[in-house]
Amino acid sequence: MSQSRESTNSMALPFANASTIVRANQKDAYFESDIRTKIQDVIHALKDQRFVYSHPEEITVFAKSLYLALTTLLGARTLGEEYVDLIYVNKSGSRLPLIKRRLGFVASYSLMPYIVSSLMKLLRKKYDAYDDDDDEDEDDKRKSSGGNIEWLVRFLSSYRNTLDTFMNLHIALFYFSGQFYSLSKRIFGLRYAFGHNKDISKIQNGNYSLLGLLIFLQFGIKTLIKFKTYVEEQKNANQHNASDQETLPGNAIRISKFKTLEALKKGMKKEALVNIDLSNADELPYIPEESRSCMLCLSPMVNPSAALCGHIFCWDCIVDWIREHPECPLCRQQCSEQNLLPLR
Repeated sequence: MSQSRESTNSMALPFANASTIVRANQKDAYFESDIRTKIQDVIHALKDQRFVYSHPEEITVFAKSLYLALTTLLGARTLGEEYVDLIYVNKSGSRLPLIKRRLGFVASYSLMPYIVSSLMKLLRKKYDAYDDDDDEDEDDKRKSSGGNIEWLVRFLSSYRNTLDTFMNLHIALFYFSGQFYSLSKRIFGLRYAFGHNKDISKIQNGNYSLLGLLIFLQFGIKTLIKFKTYVEEQKNANQHNASDQETLPGNAIRISKFKTLEALKKGMKKEALVNIDLSNADELPYIPEESRSCMLCLSPMVNPSAALCGHIFCWDCIVDWIREHPECPLCRQQCSEQNLLPLR
């Protein structure tokens, strides 16, 4: 009896299984990508290629929001849902979801990651601005305001990694239960049911529970490795502090040593923040004049970086591109962010 309640709703429509939901999501991802490409073409015709490469995240968010607004928000089905004949129902399957739940899902699914990412960038710039000031008044200001900003920066900097880990665990739960493929759908109670009567005994679920088990196993191994690394770092830090601590009579710590280290730390940080701008002919003179412009933003390169294939771009330009398309934008050779080589 309990199995019957879980598998069907009051309208006698069976809940969708994991394999069908995955197929619908793959189709929707394809159509979202296609819409994004068409939007890029329109923007390129109205603006220029530099604008397209300067706003990849905004274009992606707009394409995703537009696709869901014209389908899910209006109560219609996406092309992926039509492909496998799925409809949205509430958690119990007793009725269709209200518009406020659909609106909450669309907003959280398409906009929330971008908003948090943008907030993180703003706080990072503000914190770095505090970090660059050497005046005592500015230092006091940083201590009063920058402390909270530093905490937020640390929290939001780990947001993406934390979210990725949480989403992997959520997908693992989906592989076991087959209920909510997206975390946003779980939060707002949007569940899939077949749009037609279907014999439950003939529904092929597939061995998705094995995939979920592998994800949990991978998470456990990574957690143990990180815990071991943390313990070793703490042990090495304690040993280093114990060996470096120089004391004076009366167990007074040599303060001058800490001041020297702090000054060295500030000097290294300032040196690391220097940008290399190829609009200055004295920067990297070995690069010819005709090769000093970035092929993405069409401006003199800032912090030039080479891909595996040897093509050179601005660091920010090529990183933003590779995060969306892990390949060189010119020759299409595979390249990831860790393969980039900053030129000095």
